[in-house]
Amino acid sequence: MVNQVNQVNQSQVLLLTGFRELGRFRYVFFSLTCAGYLLIVVLNVSVLVLICAKPRLHQPMYILLANLLLNTLIGCAAFYPKLLLDLLSSQQQVSRCGCLLQAFWVHLYVSVECNILTVMALDRYAAVSRPLTYHSLLRPSTVLRLLLGAWLLPAAASTCLIGLSSRLPLCGFRVSRTFCDNRSITHLSCVDVSLIGGVELLLAAAVIFLPLLLIFGCYVQVLAVSFRLSSSGRPNKALATCVPHLVTYVSLVCSIVFEVVQPALANKNLPHALRVFPVKHQQLWFPRFILLKL
Repeated sequence: MVNQVNQVNQSQVLLLTGFRELGRFRYVFFSLTCAGYLLIVVLNVSVLVLICAKPRLHQPMYILLANLLLNTLIGCAAFYPKLLLDLLSSQQQVSRCGCLLQAFWVHLYVSVECNILTVMALDRYAAVSRPLTYHSLLRPSTVLRLLLGAWLLPAAASTCLIGLSSRLPLCGFRVSRTFCDNRSITHLSCVDVSLIGGVELLLAAAVIFLPLLLIFGCYVQVLAVSFRLSSSGRPNKALATCVPHLVTYVSLVCSIVFEVVQPALANKNLPHALRVFPVKHQQLWFPRFILLKL
């Protein structure tokens, strides 16, 4: 028994079992997912090129949007190619190193998304609530520092988290999902993972939940100013520019909430596709190009 456990611990191949009940419907999923992935890439790249090509768009709002689009492309590249390959394969396998790598990029995508949306919320707050001091508050150097923090802090947090998980001995090899994340990896461990769970919770609070609270606070202030301007009869375009941001914010919150409660749904009488296919599909599919009118 000990030898068997040791052999499993040394295994470098994991099985993704989230596809097992899809059957012939996997080809339907493949067609829809492939079309969606291509659409995401074409639209996001087109808007990125447009922002880079037009000097009048080299403003904080559009620079932030460009970073959001770039992050979406990174998230898609970490998620969809492997998914499409698995949908056409008879066996869905991934090396342990590949699983850790995908988990890193997935966590980085979500964290950077939260951080960039936070900076966008601060931008809208300054533009609506502090219009006279907007340009002094969000100077190019300030935007650059905020963006560096939005990328580097999540990268450091994801590296720390995945680095800890990479040292765990694994007794299992079946990942009951269609992709790898840190929670799926730690569930296969032979040892107590409470320390890693605590680190994961702390990092999530710092790079995900705290930014979401800041976003909520900023938009409460923005909406208050917008309604105040509307009630006074003065023209107000702030609400119209913030609605797409709020839609993205709500979409992200729903995705994160589902990911948190998803393990509790695993044993429920729910459709298999709903249980194993993450809401990250919806989050990545969201057309970023409608966020702002270019």
